Amino acid sequence: MRIMTVLRRGIAARRVRTATTTTAIAAAVAFLSGTYVLTDTIDAGVHHSAAQAAGGMSAIVTDANGFGRSLLGGAPTLHSDLVSKVRQVAGVSAAEGITSGYAMPLDEHGHAISSSAAVGVSVPTDPRLRQFTLRDGHWPRGADEVVVDATTAGSLHLAPGRTLRVALTGGTRTFTVNGVIGFGSAGTVAGVSIVGFTPEAAPELLGTGGRYAAVEAAGEAGLSATALARRIKTAVGAAYTVRTGTQQADQLAGGISGAASVIGAILGAFAVIALIVATLLIANTFTITVAQRTRELALLRCVGASRGQTARLVLAEAAAIGLAGGVAGLFGGIGLASGLRAALGAMGLPLPATAPVLRTHTVVASLVVGVGVTVVAAGAAALRASRSRPLAALSADLTTTGTRPPGWTRRIVATGVLLAGALVLVTASGKGPVALGALALLFGAGLAGPILVRPLTAPARRLLSAAAGVCGRLADRQMLRNPRRVAGTGGTLAVAVATVSIVATLAATTSSSRAVDVRRSLRADYVLSTAPGTGAGLDPALTGRIARSPGVISASGMPCGTFQAPGVSDKLCGIDPAAYPRLVDPHVSAGTLTDLTADTMAVSATVAARTGWHLGQTIPITYPTGGPRPVRIVALYEYDQVAGAYLIPLADYRRGYPPAQQTDQTILVRAAEDARHQVRAELTALRADYPQAFLDDRTGYSHRVASGIDLVATMMTGLLALSLLIGLITVAIALALSVLERTREIGLLRAVGAEARQIRTIIRVEALTTVVTGSLTGLVLGLSIGWPLARALEGRVLGPPGVPVALLAAVLPAAVAAGLLAAAVPARRASHLGVLTALHTE
Repeated sequence: MRIMTVLRRGIAARRVRTATTTTAIAAAVAFLSGTYVLTDTIDAGVHHSAAQAAGGMSAIVTDANGFGRSLLGGAPTLHSDLVSKVRQVAGVSAAEGITSGYAMPLDEHGHAISSSAAVGVSVPTDPRLRQFTLRDGHWPRGADEVVVDATTAGSLHLAPGRTLRVALTGGTRTFTVNGVIGFGSAGTVAGVSIVGFTPEAAPELLGTGGRYAAVEAAGEAGLSATALARRIKTAVGAAYTVRTGTQQADQLAGGISGAASVIGAILGAFAVIALIVATLLIANTFTITVAQRTRELALLRCVGASRGQTARLVLAEAAAIGLAGGVAGLFGGIGLASGLRAALGAMGLPLPATAPVLRTHTVVASLVVGVGVTVVAAGAAALRASRSRPLAALSADLTTTGTRPPGWTRRIVATGVLLAGALVLVTASGKGPVALGALALLFGAGLAGPILVRPLTAPARRLLSAAAGVCGRLADRQMLRNPRRVAGTGGTLAVAVATVSIVATLAATTSSSRAVDVRRSLRADYVLSTAPGTGAGLDPALTGRIARSPGVISASGMPCGTFQAPGVSDKLCGIDPAAYPRLVDPHVSAGTLTDLTADTMAVSATVAARTGWHLGQTIPITYPTGGPRPVRIVALYEYDQVAGAYLIPLADYRRGYPPAQQTDQTILVRAAEDARHQVRAELTALRADYPQAFLDDRTGYSHRVASGIDLVATMMTGLLALSLLIGLITVAIALALSVLERTREIGLLRAVGAEARQIRTIIRVEALTTVVTGSLTGLVLGLSIGWPLARALEGRVLGPPGVPVALLAAVLPAAVAAGLLAAAVPARRASHLGVLTALHTE
């Protein structure tokens, strides 16, 4: 009980330090809880809207192969005779085919309202089969009438009677909005825009060639959905998948939740990084504070406290702070999740509009991690506290920590680990070895921190000493007295900066590699392309129209779709083997593209190395239509950013894919040299009817290909800024504790004539030296790890390693500003210490 009293009074007496440490823990835990809250909220919203989308249907029939599934159905491969077969099943009271395809609503400026998928569907005639409910207006009755989901209607301020321009694969069309639909209480499914057409108009508008994505069926009264689905399955056979409405809702939710799991994995990685940085901060904080409290702990030993009680005092304080940080981080995570949802929505990735979901595992994980990380980080300090000697309470100089130089064992081990990590990074090419080398390099740098403080800080110390005069030299001597503390403070910031640098270097190197790939392989002058993963496509007739334009030498379209092979499910593209080499040179390393005939394939050399495929090998390939076929590899090529990883003849593609998947994702255009401006103007005019397409020249297309990784890196870097914040908190706490530790020293300086501004200068010089050195060290570590990691992940690097120029340009000014900011409060406190009070401090 007495120890608990000491604990309570100690926390109350050190409120500032307790608050700052709690803030660091809360920031780290907030990432963890925010990850759980966001993914659980998405999952709950998706399941709710998916269950509503299942409507009153008893059963739904889709393609069994699972190619290119649309949001509300399967692959658009089902023939109309399947509807008749389902209708003839005993117990089926109604059955209709559902048409599904790309239909993107446009705003008043002609821009797509979302960068994610948009779906057009046919509205079933039978009310029992409708996957949505009518909220306002009435159902479409003609080819120029549509209904739209409530979320889209709200964002575009649509109401029955208003007009809406919609981008389709065949161009843009203007429709009259007849009604607004919803999915129960949900406005849409997973934030995707949905446009509903009449069953008669949908096949032509969506370009499905009369094929369906699904067949929905309703059963007679008294017949269970499971029994009906079983009967339909018996009737249609193994070529189709039959699910009940509930099973289809789960299938839909599971597919959409996959995106949420990716988001969760990224956020989870950031949570781990933030926790590592927070752990270093807490360990450094408790190490310094235990050293400062040597007299207090020794006095406790004098009055009878055992070693175990002293250690438990430190650990109990850590647990209390960790618990407070865990609770604060838990609620902070709820706000973080809401902010991330809003940010993703602003970027064109809307998520289900559902109240934040807080589940038991989120609460438990936040509290366990908050307390666990803090207690583990404080473990070494607790052990040191338990070794306090009672007679130490009588010693005069107790608060100096970290003055003993590192031993030879530490020097030898640190050098060995550093050299081993560097050697692996330089020589290894596999992902696993490179990751191990990166960990070894970081671990070795941590071990060598106190050893490297003097040489690493030397440039900054000399520069600032010359600039600040006597104050700079005093700060220089003080830092060298405590290399362990400087290493702990700067090391925490170095880890944070290194993490951001690794991401930025990865992005820069990958972008550089992809841009070089495009520049070396692309011969076309202009490229019309659609955003991948949105379902957008361009009418193949557009390619023919462009090819006939004056000044165009050659034009060729590339439709792309999913295929399956043993151990592989990926995207391939169809090409015209005669026209393609004039537009793209993928640098064929084996075989030739002219050998692309029926049932053959060309494969990227990178993919071939990964899968073990080789020239002349025959692979069983399954396309959405026509079943599996043996396909022989006739060419291997080096550059795949324009070509894609797999190429087949256009004739084979059209035979293996339904009409809805035969739209071109890329159109390559080569113009006569003296007609390029004219051709570009014509393409720009054509694009007005296809707002889902992007028009680029060679340089622009290389930038577009590389920009995908840049966008992800920007998002990741923004999230990693939290770890930098924690690193700056580390510097501020260490400086604040340093002021407390050196109260008597500061008093002596004031007594011999030092002015308040000189005291502030000393603290600022220490902060600037620590922050600048830590930031630059982290930047070097990030570059050293990022380049080999990019090489391992890409499988190859075509050009020189990418350099994150923006980061390099910003890191030093940001470090200076951050150092001054971190030193502001400690410097002010030091300059306001009273001389007599400081001299009498025990």
